[in-house]
Amino acid sequence: MKQIPIFGFVLLCLLTIPGIAWIQSSSSPDRREDYSHAYYLFLAGVPKGCEDCYVPLLITKEPLERLTNTKGNAGCVLIITYERDSIWHDDGFVSVLPSDIEAGPRTVRLNERKYRYQEISSREVLKLLQNPMGTIPISRPILPNATSPGPSLQELISAFKQRN
Repeated sequence: MKQIPIFGFVLLCLLTIPGIAWIQSSSSPDRREDYSHAYYLFLAGVPKGCEDCYVPLLITKEPLERLTNTKGNAGCVLIITYERDSIWHDDGFVSVLPSDIEAGPRTVRLNERKYRYQEISSREVLKLLQNPMGTIPISRPILPNATSPGPSLQELISAFKQRN
């Protein structure tokens, strides 16, 4: 029986653990796929505290209306913005089920909250992604990385630049 060097064994073990993004290549095929639709999500219910200051940005590969006709989860990217001016936190990949989307009233259920969604232009997405600190001076806490890391900002910028 051949012995595997300890480093190789440890590396192999780490690669099998989901969410170890620092080992996975940022150019893996599932990260390179073109994201071409972005939606600001506006809370449909009563906000808790300043919850409505933090506007989620949902980035998808297909229009949300088309996702209602698919089977299974749609891998979307969720970025939390501060007042649509800057990136507060990158939540990475989130799953959206077809049953979470209501095309008629343009609502989506995400993280146990209901939101109205509004598609935004590639230009508006690029403005945010290329200037993640925005123009409003705010104090930013150090937040942990997303539990399901998504594509990098640079990969998203490339995807939306191709759309223009």
